[in-house]
Amino acid sequence: MSEHVGVIGLGSLGANMARLLAEDGYAVHAYDLDPARTAAAATTPGVTGHNSSRAVAENSTLVLLSLPQSEAVAAACLGPGGVIEGAARGLLVVDTTSGYPERTREIAAELAAAGVRYVDAAITGEEGGAKALPKRALTFSVGGSEADVAQARPVLDRMARYVFHVGPLGAGQIVKMVNNMVSSAAGVAAIEGLLMAAKHGIDVKMAAQVLDKGTGMNFFCRHPDFMLAPGFEGGFQLGLMTKDLRHMSEFARRSDVPALVTDHIFHLFELFVREQGYGADILRQVDVMQKWAGVQLDGTLLEGP
Repeated sequence: MSEHVGVIGLGSLGANMARLLAEDGYAVHAYDLDPARTAAAATTPGVTGHNSSRAVAENSTLVLLSLPQSEAVAAACLGPGGVIEGAARGLLVVDTTSGYPERTREIAAELAAAGVRYVDAAITGEEGGAKALPKRALTFSVGGSEADVAQARPVLDRMARYVFHVGPLGAGQIVKMVNNMVSSAAGVAAIEGLLMAAKHGIDVKMAAQVLDKGTGMNFFCRHPDFMLAPGFEGGFQLGLMTKDLRHMSEFARRSDVPALVTDHIFHLFELFVREQGYGADILRQVDVMQKWAGVQLDGTLLEGP
């Protein structure tokens, strides 16, 4: 393949994007604020490490962003040494960050003035994005113009099982916020209900099967081992999910939609972060809820009040 693709942000998702695309024959240009991550990515044949977002843009016709939040995107695109300084007119930026849609549109408008096009392609997956990407089984929720999404799609298809063009720029991130709110609320409800079953001596895996084949179906009932295996990691940070829920709460207010469930789940996740730390894995919410309930999901009673 002759296409040169940039990847900015080389955490667990971005590093795997760079690796998979290089394996498929793309010339990949990679950069992360952490030089060690850039160096590690460059050990993959076909991946060239760079020392700035600008250098990535100078060498690419399409740039993927995999960053923690919108302000990191603004810095990578518009700040010193950013994409805007190195982009040729017509460059396409594909932002996979779970960002805030209004901020995304502002960043895109500044890039558009320099002739740079923009698509938001938020990530989820049937097992969560971190576990789905190595299997090329992501689900992308994409916002942007028909032409821009059509150009991005061959690259997204390399990493995805499903690619949904859900509307104009920002729509992909709106649907991702909705997804994360719904999955978080359903997950807390499932953990709470299954802890109740455990406290009454009911096999949690069996109870989860009933929910999965009934109207209580959700992610944790489909994958009970995610809850039951001590220390199991889902590959996403509690703090980042809390950030997404905060965005959803703010966006609901701007949209004049009651945020009854959103606000409650957001505040619960704030408590989870207070107990476990911002960088703790998403599944540490199970540990907190087990402590609160005084029982583990395997039925072991915990000491204390």
